[in-house]
Parts: sequence; C-alpha cells; structure tokens
Amino acid sequence: MALFNRTKREINAKIVYFGSPLAGKATTLQFIHRKLKPECRGPMKTMGGQSDRMLFFDFMPPELGEVNDYRVRFHLYTVQGEVTNRSTWKTVLKGADGIVFVADASPESAAITRESMENLRECLRSYGQDLEKLPCVVQCNKSDLPDALSTEELAQLVDSAGFPVIRSASRTGEGILQVLSSVVKGVMNALRDQEGSVTADSSVGLAGMGSEDEQAPVERGEKMATVPTDLAERVDTLPGAAVPTLAMGGAVTVAADGTLQVPLTVGCGGAERGFVLTLELTPAASVVA
Repeated sequence: MALFNRTKREINAKIVYFGSPLAGKATTLQFIHRKLKPECRGPMKTMGGQSDRMLFFDFMPPELGEVNDYRVRFHLYTVQGEVTNRSTWKTVLKGADGIVFVADASPESAAITRESMENLRECLRSYGQDLEKLPCVVQCNKSDLPDALSTEELAQLVDSAGFPVIRSASRTGEGILQVLSSVVKGVMNALRDQEGSVTADSSVGLAGMGSEDEQAPVERGEKMATVPTDLAERVDTLPGAAVPTLAMGGAVTVAADGTLQVPLTVGCGGAERGFVLTLELTPAASVVA
C-alpha cells in the first residue's frame, strides 16, 4: 500500500526491481537515474555491505497528474548482485506497489530465472500478497545477445500471467524507460481505482523529463498503511478537532553511524511538529530450544 503524506500532499509509491543475480537490476536503476533530470529525482542511495546491497532513489513525474490533489512520488528499489540473506528481498518487497521482474534472456540462465520468479511469488505470499494483483512488468534483459530467448519464450518460462513483457538491454538502455513507463502507468491506474479518480490522464508516457537521447520524468515513494484522504480532510473540518495524526516527513536515510533516520510529522488540533526517529538495527538473538 502507498503512503499518504498529508504534510507534503504526496503519495509515496514503491516499485521494486526483482531478479536473479547479474540479471541487470542495478545497471537498470543506474541507467534510469542518469536519464532523469536532476531536478526530478533524488540521489542514488545504497544500504548494506558487499553482499545484500540495496540501491534506491526517488523521483516524481509531474505530467502524470495527481490523485485526489496529491502528487505521486515513486521510490525505485533493488538489491545488487547475489543475495545471501533471503530476508533481504522480503524486506525490500514489503509494501511494494509495483514490480519489475528483470529476467535474464541468456539461455544458460533459464533455470535460475524461473527459480527467481518462484522466489518472488513466495516472498509476496509471505505477506498475503499475490503477484497477479500487483502492477508488474517483465523486463527481458540482455535481449541484445545473439542467442537471447525471445519475449514469448521468457513469458512462458516465468509464467508471466499476462503481464507486459518488454525487451531490454541494460548495457545500451534499450527498452529500459519503456519498462519504467509501463509499470508507472500500472501503479497510477491502481491508485486511480483505489481513490476513485485522478486529475490528469494517467495514460501519458514518461516523455519530456529525461536527458540526452531518451527522456523520462519520475520521483519517489515508500510504503506503509493507506490513509483514506477523504477521511483525513473530514477530520480537519470538525470544530475543535484534536485528533492526533502521524505521517512520514520524508525519505528514510542512513546516518554515518549506521542508524536509520526516520523523519516524522506529528499533528494535533491544527498544529504540526517534525521529529526524527533514530533506529539502531541489531541481529535478533538466537532462540535456543
């Protein structure tokens, strides 16, 4: 579910690029980040060490319109390379509004690509979520290889369930922005259905915001529980209303000491104040039977 930030009047939506090791997930995110205008996206951030290294950034496509007067900010996430701790993917996938499955089109990677799709479905099921109920695009990466599997073969390999299947080559950028545009439109349509209407045409593409040859617009998102915007507005209009509210005040960041800094906005009775929640993560203690 998307996070509604009443202070900034933004909806933060999360898109996860999932796939097998070396499928091209990190290269894809880095290409997208380079192609977006600096004023339309945040910095590329990393979290973790040599293994299980998460990459993420945010962006906002203004031409996609608003959902009930809220702008939509997208957050793109992936995990680079081989994931040694399966819980890493489960954590990244939690609350995802859209998925891009990066499938390696090289024939020798067919088995691991199929297994990766099974892992994706299993991770989502652990949260009671079905992949078929999420906006999802299959990115057939490395399609520029001479012996690459066709989109039809990859769709059958991963049982794509009718999702859009798009050729790409992360080394050259072929198809990368087309995939992004497709999943962004899917998420916007889902938000439109959820909230009832949007104030602009959600079928518009990501044109006009990029740099160099290809263009695209975008910005950021993350997840928590959905807050009905109409209810929030009704509460604010009640005489003497003093109902406390809590909202994310921005993106979570990692401090130099390794702690997580979570900006929060607390409101009550028409007044609001910002706070920063500092979290220090430690491994869970082993349970001895």
